[in-house]
Amino acid sequence: MTLEFNETLIAFDLQAGDAKEVIDLLAGRMHAQGLVAADYGRQTWEREQHHPTGLPTKPFCIAFPHADAEGVHRSALGVAVMRQPVTFQNMADPDEDLDVSVVFMLANRDPEEQIQTLRNLATLFGQPEKLVELREQSTLLGVASWLRRELRLG
Repeated sequence: MTLEFNETLIAFDLQAGDAKEVIDLLAGRMHAQGLVAADYGRQTWEREQHHPTGLPTKPFCIAFPHADAEGVHRSALGVAVMRQPVTFQNMADPDEDLDVSVVFMLANRDPEEQIQTLRNLATLFGQPEKLVELREQSTLLGVASWLRRELRLG
């Protein structure tokens, strides 16, 4: 994966009131680095309303909010490790609320790259032991190191 990724794109031990707040925060950090347009957070939230990205993974739920390639200047990954879960809707059943503990916000310039990125992330996080390893990281740098290693990020 060729994604921009750095420590400032990680929100560690984040306290947020809802999913929109998480999306806005991660999009704001991406925008501050020139990776996405100013309205990428709004685009992502609007897409989330119609195409939810929550996944009922074990031992805790995750979400992959993202928008279309429009507004993405450089592909990037933002991550929020939540202090307390926030509610996202289940991708497979939009009427089901999921308590999400880790949010992976994607910004991909190329739609094909986005599909591959989603596949790679879904494969990795379909393994409960990997989610446990990520959640056990006790510092922002630990999370960054773990993600770089597991996702082979630069």
